[in-house]
Amino acid sequence: MNILRLCMTAALSASAFAASAAEPGVPLAGCTDLAAGHEVVRAGGAQSFLVRDGDAHYKVSLRGECGSLQTASRLTIVSEGTEGRLCPAGTRIRTDRATCDVAKVETLSADAFASAKRRARR
Repeated sequence: MNILRLCMTAALSASAFAASAAEPGVPLAGCTDLAAGHEVVRAGGAQSFLVRDGDAHYKVSLRGECGSLQTASRLTIVSEGTEGRLCPAGTRIRTDRATCDVAKVETLSADAFASAKRRARR
């Protein structure tokens, strides 16, 4: 009986941990101007990347693939004609070889960002 109770407690704890690790992002409500020192983490594909700007964390998903995302030496975020502005609609990224449209921007918790960054580095 005690072993069953212990197993159930462990299973509930594991599922709570998994749920917090897979925490979904929240759609960005309005535009934000990124600081010059913002961090871009290319999340291991041609369809999304992560941005950290001070205490704010974002996942940027692209409309389709952006083939130059992984190999570009420079990535510029542009919205409303302004470099460094990230908006929920109308944002584009420019690399040294292409311009790609952003489909959506989500805010992430610091923990979700750190977890996604670790996965991207593997």
